[in-house]
Amino acid sequence: MKAKLDRRHALKALGAAGIGAAASQIGKTRPAIAAPTVAKGTVLTVSTWGGITQDGIKAHVGPEFERTTGAALAYDIGGLGARFNKLLAQRVNPPADVFFSTDESIVAGRKAGILTDASSKNIPNYADVAGWAKTLKANGDALPGVPYTLIAYILGSNSAQTKQPVTAWADMWRPEFAGKLAFASPVHSMMPAFVILAAEMTGGSAEHPDSGFAKLAELRPAKLTVFWTDWAPLDKSGDVTLGTEFDYYLEAMKDQNYPVEPVVPKEKGFGAPEYVSIVAGTKNKELAEEFLNQMISPQAQQAFAVESYQGSVNTKVNLTTAERARCSCGAKVEELRFFDPQVFAENRPAWTERLNTDVVPKWGTR
Repeated sequence: MKAKLDRRHALKALGAAGIGAAASQIGKTRPAIAAPTVAKGTVLTVSTWGGITQDGIKAHVGPEFERTTGAALAYDIGGLGARFNKLLAQRVNPPADVFFSTDESIVAGRKAGILTDASSKNIPNYADVAGWAKTLKANGDALPGVPYTLIAYILGSNSAQTKQPVTAWADMWRPEFAGKLAFASPVHSMMPAFVILAAEMTGGSAEHPDSGFAKLAELRPAKLTVFWTDWAPLDKSGDVTLGTEFDYYLEAMKDQNYPVEPVVPKEKGFGAPEYVSIVAGTKNKELAEEFLNQMISPQAQQAFAVESYQGSVNTKVNLTTAERARCSCGAKVEELRFFDPQVFAENRPAWTERLNTDVVPKWGTR
């Protein structure tokens, strides 16, 4: 139990689009890609978030990967944006072999030529990945990336300090939450979803988002956030009574006795599959594919869901009712809305600029 609590506290070190892992020994899911002596001395560099993500990979993926391949893992740690820009700047001599990110970042990375396909023939566990998790579609045998967990962006409510229960995204505009709302920053991975949602609430759409920006400007956030620790102290002090956040962070906050309850809005939460992909120009593509395969093994998936509340994507994972209740998996998927990452990637630059110029100044916060 002590180890589990330690990993909970490690969430404080995670990046904005954080992903977590695990607590049980990952089993071997297929024959090794090569005898250990073949890859001995080879290093596969993983570009990922730090904290619980790196700790989980090191403890529960690394040993099995090293045993079956003979290669070692190294880490390039940082926030998603910084790591993406590093790949851009060093494309001639890539600093990593595999890349952890959102699906949107894979779309952008492939367009920029810094990410490449994996072969499904070398990733047999991909056949067991649920269809809803595959927001990036394969082109025959070519996979743009592999989804390995599902998290959901929802609401966190301090029910003891609200006048009536929170049930919907629309509740963010209730007068009682003016100056009491923690809301996603314009640079947050889920902000394009809010532009689309607000536009639809006012008769617009992703193609016609003007009314959405006007609707968002009516909010009165107390704090703009990219990570749960940005607003957690305000939740405890009562200065924030409603926040937008990833479900697995809210569950971790509950474990640490924050006065917050996860709420999946009736309009549906935002589903966010987390991906791992292969860096263009890697000299270790076959090893990278083996790493991707182990990330989506049933054993790894079980650990992600149980230990860090991230939904499993492998359909062979069996979770108890209590375990399913605390992660975005199984029946909960029906309560989530999945957005086209291509739409996010195409519109993010213009939408972020417009948020910063037309919306944030009216919020009067930072």
